[in-house]
Amino acid sequence: MILYKYTDIKTANLILKNATLKFSRAASLNDPFELSGMHYQKNATWSNDDRYEAVALFYGILSLTRNPLNPLMWAHYAKGKKAPNNDILCLDYDNNSHAGLVFGIDVEQAQLNSLDLNYLPAKYGSVIYTSTKPINPFENSDNWNALQIDFKFNPDYLEALQRIFLYKSSHWSYEEEVRVVRNMLYSASGEIVSFDRSSFKEVYIGIRNAKDKKYLNSMRRKIKKYLPDCIIYVCDYDPAEWTLKKITIEQALERSN
Repeated sequence: MILYKYTDIKTANLILKNATLKFSRAASLNDPFELSGMHYQKNATWSNDDRYEAVALFYGILSLTRNPLNPLMWAHYAKGKKAPNNDILCLDYDNNSHAGLVFGIDVEQAQLNSLDLNYLPAKYGSVIYTSTKPINPFENSDNWNALQIDFKFNPDYLEALQRIFLYKSSHWSYEEEVRVVRNMLYSASGEIVSFDRSSFKEVYIGIRNAKDKKYLNSMRRKIKKYLPDCIIYVCDYDPAEWTLKKITIEQALERSN
């Protein structure tokens, strides 16, 4: 199974050079309600709870998605810089959205489904989107062994792990997020984790630079240098729908200026 990571161009260059991905602490993510699903009591002061602080500090979250061609994801998470092109009229030269990269990662090869390495593997990490917060106790809700400082996945605590890490507001459903959670407490590299380069299978170039031949050639050289086995795609407009389609970089170069 291939899942996708949207990145701005600065992060993309780091991934290309180092074959690394970041497992972010919950407190650094952009949803202020992260982890609050672990408290079902209406009056719970979850932000001052030691259990919340322990989870927020000990565990890192890698956010992936199923769809590499989501226009909103490209706009929000894949920012960069439009390459200058003097050969055509340019009205969006200062627009930095849709100018990053998206990486397609084989989760099996990257060991993101490993039951031994991941506290919550990708195959159990589909985010659950709801319009209201869960209010009923969950299985083992009074047994906080589910939050023990462990490294391996324990299926007995799957419901607890879902409530802690996977429940999010339906406002975020467009992301189609899949999460991988790891215990980072004793990680030698901290939040930054190295992966086998061969586990990166695809790279997508944003539509903002899709017709610039110089940029496309430069990115192809860079990607092939660091990830030689990757298939390179370029985003293009779907002629009939409000969405994106993919073409190969060879097709993009044939029609570019």
